[in-house]
Amino acid sequence: MDQKKLKIAYHETGHAVMALICGQDIQKVSLREMDSPLGTDKYLASASLEPFRQEPTITINESNRRIMIWLAGFTGDGLFSEGVISNFGGDDLMRATRWIENMLENEMFRSFAEQLPDPAPGTLDLIENLLVRRYIDYMMQKCFETLGPLKPTIKE
Repeated sequence: MDQKKLKIAYHETGHAVMALICGQDIQKVSLREMDSPLGTDKYLASASLEPFRQEPTITINESNRRIMIWLAGFTGDGLFSEGVISNFGGDDLMRATRWIENMLENEMFRSFAEQLPDPAPGTLDLIENLLVRRYIDYMMQKCFETLGPLKPTIKE
């Protein structure tokens, strides 16, 4: 199987497995070869989840659940490239970033994020807000802790 297609498959599988762990229903996971609208890629992939529950107030736990699902695609990438995530682009990171920016309005959450260590220099440097970078790095570690033991199953 070509390496690009395999990397995309691991990415989408990361989303799907984390969704299952977090109790989020999945509609489908898709990977098919076709010309992209931008003409830059021959694969179109997606993990379609059931819509998140709409609640009047969202708890920190629910927020973390959503963030872990969004970031788990990158974890899927990293599990099969010795922990190196070469590309943090796309909608997943943008969703997580916006969600964390909103969470930072909560003083308790902000205090927690301020206590986190700075991430090592790398691809997360593209995110301007240091607290968001810190929290994404923290949540990525949680994703690796959760999905790491499942690597043989995911690879299968």
